[in-house]
Amino acid sequence: MGNETKRRLAMAAGFLMLATAGSRILGLIREIVMVGYLGLGAEMGGFTVAMKVPNLVRTLLADTALSAAFIPVFSGLLEKERRREAWQTAFTVTVVATGALGVVTVLGMVFAPEVIKVVAPGWSSKYPDTVELTVSLMRVMFPTVVVMGIAGIFMGILNSYNHFTMPAVAPLVWNLIIIGAVVAFSDRYGMQALAWGVMLGTVAELLLQVPSVWKRRWRPDADVGSAGTAGGRQSAWRLALRSPEVRRVAILLGPVILSLGIVNFNSFIGTIVAALIGEEAPAYIDKAFRLFQLPQGMFAIAIGTVLFPVLSRHGAAQRMAEFREDLSLGIRQIFFVTLPFAAFFSILAVPTVRLIYEHGRALGDQAAIAGTGSALLFFSVGMAFVSVNTLLNRAFYSIQKSWVPLVMGATNLAVNAALMLLLYRPMGVGGITLATSVVSIVNFFGLMALLGPRIGGLDVRAIAWSAGRAIMALVPLGSAAYAVWYGLDAALGRSLWAQIVSVGAAYLAGAAAYLLTAWALRMPELGDIIDLIRRRRDVSPADEVVDLGGGD
Repeated sequence: MGNETKRRLAMAAGFLMLATAGSRILGLIREIVMVGYLGLGAEMGGFTVAMKVPNLVRTLLADTALSAAFIPVFSGLLEKERRREAWQTAFTVTVVATGALGVVTVLGMVFAPEVIKVVAPGWSSKYPDTVELTVSLMRVMFPTVVVMGIAGIFMGILNSYNHFTMPAVAPLVWNLIIIGAVVAFSDRYGMQALAWGVMLGTVAELLLQVPSVWKRRWRPDADVGSAGTAGGRQSAWRLALRSPEVRRVAILLGPVILSLGIVNFNSFIGTIVAALIGEEAPAYIDKAFRLFQLPQGMFAIAIGTVLFPVLSRHGAAQRMAEFREDLSLGIRQIFFVTLPFAAFFSILAVPTVRLIYEHGRALGDQAAIAGTGSALLFFSVGMAFVSVNTLLNRAFYSIQKSWVPLVMGATNLAVNAALMLLLYRPMGVGGITLATSVVSIVNFFGLMALLGPRIGGLDVRAIAWSAGRAIMALVPLGSAAYAVWYGLDAALGRSLWAQIVSVGAAYLAGAAAYLLTAWALRMPELGDIIDLIRRRRDVSPADEVVDLGGGD
């Protein structure tokens, strides 16, 4: 990959990180508002269970899975200048997905009571009021499955054109709508306001992407077609159920369902096991998971989103040297930026949870704070590996070898369920999240071993050396962060402003120690980030390479 292309990808990744960071921070504000207005009790536990089911279906069948199976095929056709076939594939996949997911949505709404019996075993006899609320909330939110299925395809189209802005900005609107619904209507409608906020926000997230997709649609006068002029005159807006490209998407979709959704599937299993602990336990794990996902979304997913279309093009053109180079860079960057957060969330788990969630109706709920803190602590053990696994899975999809991570995913799901059942009694919610972390670490080493032979080797030495130095830098990070928090917490007390100062100062001190150590160890990943900042400062508007949706 040339230096200019590297610069453009770095710029795109930097912009996407900023946009995604804004969305994740707003999402954190959404969680604070939710807990402050609605608490962390049984009703929030019921909402968590109600949302987990459509969320899992969305991840495995709709937005995440569809985009992961669709992007390699669509990007490959664009790479070969076959725009009409690319858009015909997009049209066919959209129509078929809408019909199939519509059926799934109707079934989910009709059989919601039966689903709750499976997801929350024992609740029907112990907590009938919570079950009734959970069923009602699930029926409100299940249509998000079909809406996000279409949105996932649209996101795949835009990312294949290196347009990352609108898919990154749309979640901001989603969060704002939910926050507005909770603030305006929760006093009167309770959890129903939250559920309807989720539904309306999801619809808005789809509608925001429509104009950008429409601008890039295939037009006969702009494309002579892959088969010459005659091919260009054929319409892309007709179903092509038997085309090789549509069949390829279908073939890729099967293994993607488990392999890409492994974290969410493991989280779903965790919700089922947590329901055995009590009504509130699913909410504890969910709130910890929201914090756990914050750095993953800000960095790992941003890097993976930018690299996925590039890796897909390398794979389609059999440019394996460039493929290995870009993949190694992505893995090293993800380790560099996520390992510090794993350390912060381990050392400052309870102070972080207390600062974020102990407000409003959750104020003084020490059981909720302790349970959520324990879940966050053990989630953090596998944080960096979960983040890298996202990129490794996409690397397999890019070379259209998606059955390989499927085998790993199926094996890990079984191991994860067994570990959760083994650990939840002695360790509570912490045992559930520890099981997820252990499985994520095993999954990482398995994917690395299986990917290397298929791409001509991995730069294991550079990756290991980079990760090792990052781990070394965690020692001064942890020492500085804990010392600063402990001293300020003892001196200032537990008021809100005191917590902001003590926890905020601890994070700043730890980050400074980490960066100074990285500089002393001459870690190239730090230089990459500094170069990115300099390039963003020096680049002129005319040179901006991130597609802001201004045209085709």
